[in-house]
Amino acid sequence: MKALLFKELREVYGIALAALACYLALAVNLMGAKVFDWVPGIPAGTQEVPFTGAGFLVFYVFVSVGFAVALGFRQSAWESARGTYLFLLHRPIRRDVIFLTKLATGAGVFLLCASVPVLLYGAWAAVPGNHPSPFAWSMTEPVWRLALLMLLLYLGAFHSGVRPARWFGTRLLPLVGPAALLLLVYALPWYLGLALAVAACGLLVASICHVTRVRDYA
Repeated sequence: MKALLFKELREVYGIALAALACYLALAVNLMGAKVFDWVPGIPAGTQEVPFTGAGFLVFYVFVSVGFAVALGFRQSAWESARGTYLFLLHRPIRRDVIFLTKLATGAGVFLLCASVPVLLYGAWAAVPGNHPSPFAWSMTEPVWRLALLMLLLYLGAFHSGVRPARWFGTRLLPLVGPAALLLLVYALPWYLGLALAVAACGLLVASICHVTRVRDYA
């Protein structure tokens, strides 16, 4: 299990570092450093009320969507393209355990990286004198919701990557469905959205386990 965990971390660290660099660029720019003004679409300056304006949320969503989808495909379709599934599945561990370990590792890496800009920007905004507007940690709630809901895209991308179907056919359906569901869930009250998101994530994980259990990897 430890070897499998380290294998997954080695394979996704490049994507994680790229996403983390984008997250840090967002936080640093909004803290007034103006180091990454050359990045297209990145907000800058300290005039925006932390976590309430569109600047932070739009760029955060853009980075998170790309990160979640790339991470899901990297852990699933990449194994198939390189022909490493047979080597991976020969280990004396149940297939469900192997793929659940991959999912737990990917979800943990995503949430860890996605939380960095929120904590950094929030800690800066909480210091008196850094920003002209008041700040409370409850203002970060919409961003935490978005980070958790992005797991739907991660699971959908992973599901699409392990499905034995044509890319120009139905293979991307598990990604399209969660993407549409994410928009619906975010518009609902937080408690209803959270319940629906948890149920959807459970169904996606169960479906992934079923596909990986019955798929012919030869």
